[in-house]
Amino acid sequence: MLRKKIVHDDYYTRKHTWNLIKEYIPKDKILWEACLLNSNEQSKTHLIELGFNVVGDKTINILEHDMGDVIVTNIPFSIDKKKQVMKRIAELNKPFIIIMNSTHIYTKYFKDIFGHLDLKYIMPSKKIHYDKYDGETFIESKNKTPFYTTFVTYNIIDKNIII
Repeated sequence: MLRKKIVHDDYYTRKHTWNLIKEYIPKDKILWEACLLNSNEQSKTHLIELGFNVVGDKTINILEHDMGDVIVTNIPFSIDKKKQVMKRIAELNKPFIIIMNSTHIYTKYFKDIFGHLDLKYIMPSKKIHYDKYDGETFIESKNKTPFYTTFVTYNIIDKNIII
């Protein structure tokens, strides 16, 4: 009997991750942390602590709303949710920085959704790790992320960057 792999969407961006790219995030714009639905809002808190003006909360669904000047978010991990969010981001046609597994930029669905945009990438030279939130309990990860992360940007930077 085959077991269905469980995909968790409740992994959270650490402050260190946003700190890595803070020089590329526009300080003079209102950021929308657009993927906070049902989250602990950790990412928004970290961005505010780094001095950014951030909107969004765990009751706002990106598929139904449009806020801020720039989307800055860690999109869902599960493919179905990821595709929905990516389509919505493309539809909104505003500058963005989204964090995602780097292997996804080579997929057909990525090209179908974002292929018409002039994307640029910020590529970390080492793995980015995430925190896990299980219900009311915060569980720090053990720095064993099995993939590399890429910051996918649109109308943010002029060229690809390795950090």
